[in-house]
Amino acid sequence: MDKLTLEGKNNYGKPKQDFADELAAASDEEYLKIAEEYIWLSAWAANNRRSDYHWMCDATYDEAKRRGKPELYGQAHKMASGTT
Repeated sequence: MDKLTLEGKNNYGKPKQDFADELAAASDEEYLKIAEEYIWLSAWAANNRRSDYHWMCDATYDEAKRRGKPELYGQAHKMASGTT
């Protein structure tokens, strides 16, 4: 699959694609740390539906699927929820 593509800008005017490119460049180990962080932050920001953390969390899922390793997202989710 081609690289993850995100259109638009974040709440600070930066292209969302910058985050997608960061995810793509990360090793699996680095990806897990990034995904864990944004899964947790998305849950933390549950009361703010416009938070950047929500689309960033979604992007970590999309990146795991793009890599053909959806289990990475599952592992990061367990890490974020403290169930590992």
